[in-house]
Amino acid sequence: MRYYDGKPPEVMKFGTAWQGANFELIDKTTEIAPGITLIALVSDAPAPRELKELSLAVNTPDGLVLVVGCSHPGIVKIVEAAAAINPKIHLIAGGFHLVVAPDDAIAKAVAALKDTFKVENIAPGHCTGEPTFAALKQAFGNRYIYAGVGTSLPLGPSTGAGGRRGEGPAIQEDDLATYRKLARREDPFGSILRAQQSTSTAFALVSGDIAA
Repeated sequence: MRYYDGKPPEVMKFGTAWQGANFELIDKTTEIAPGITLIALVSDAPAPRELKELSLAVNTPDGLVLVVGCSHPGIVKIVEAAAAINPKIHLIAGGFHLVVAPDDAIAKAVAALKDTFKVENIAPGHCTGEPTFAALKQAFGNRYIYAGVGTSLPLGPSTGAGGRRGEGPAIQEDDLATYRKLARREDPFGSILRAQQSTSTAFALVSGDIAA
């Protein structure tokens, strides 16, 4: 309101950040350009169920490069769809959504990527989770690429060259145990509980004042 001195015009005109852009809804796997495919899948996990998600598959002379977001539909399910495009998967980069996954689920996912789909290089990020980082590093060795914020991944035969290959998480065993306990809690740092307690206290004080 302050931009109009408290008196906005009856009609406000807004532009667009993408002049002349052509937006299309992608709700099924679609090749959007030669060798570039958007993989559309839906999560069937209890949380978040029915969440739609796109992954990017790029065909290169060295194989398929797969860029995932948070892998809510399941990383194995996404890779299975990608393998239908090109079974030679050169690189997977992105989050694997395994932060709170139990060890057996992590082991199955890692085995599928390494042994079933024979992924050549892997660069997991954010929501993959520390236990899965460790398991992937152990399984892929020098083909595991550290992918933190700002990491560049040049493609080609030298994928990851000059990067931090084979570098595993620095987390210690006791820290890992604490991490797993926190990761499995809906409110790991107690912020919701503290807010509820604060609200309850304030309500009690107000109620007391009214009663008085």
